[in-house]
Amino acid sequence: MHQLDWKVLNSEYLLQNEWIAVRADTCEMSNGRLVDPYYIVESRSYVNVVPVTPEGEVLLLRIYRHGLGKTLLETPGGLIDAGESALETAQRELLEETGHSCAAIVPIGSGAPDPARFACHAYYFLATGCVETAVTAWDHTEEMELLKLPIAQVKQMLFAGEIVDSVQQSALFYALRALGELGE
Repeated sequence: MHQLDWKVLNSEYLLQNEWIAVRADTCEMSNGRLVDPYYIVESRSYVNVVPVTPEGEVLLLRIYRHGLGKTLLETPGGLIDAGESALETAQRELLEETGHSCAAIVPIGSGAPDPARFACHAYYFLATGCVETAVTAWDHTEEMELLKLPIAQVKQMLFAGEIVDSVQQSALFYALRALGELGE
């Protein structure tokens, strides 16, 4: 196979803070062509958790997302903190965002959201036996509504395009497969 990797000749950070970094790279393609600038957004990797109650309901959050200027349906999730595993983050985010703990939590997949521009990974977890054990502890920029929806309704909403974030879609597809809900 032909080598297609690019060589990074130079990188300059245009923005860096605790949430995100944006850099401009000067790259040389394998055929010798220069690409200058090529912008990359760096973010910490993150998790998405699909929580299911003993009654077969999926916990989803309604949250405003300013990038699209819309309120969307999402699974609980968040950025992985330094020194924290993806599993620890999944357990923490589930409790913080929903007030629920789970009987079991397992990894079900992962992906690289928009690898052409973003340098991070998303890790997906299925949490089962979720019961309310605490009050929510949202960050100062979070305002959400918790929904408990039957698995069949979530599946219908997913296929109808009512869940638009592709990372959320991936997490839900992996969860539906793990739950045997895709007819396989």
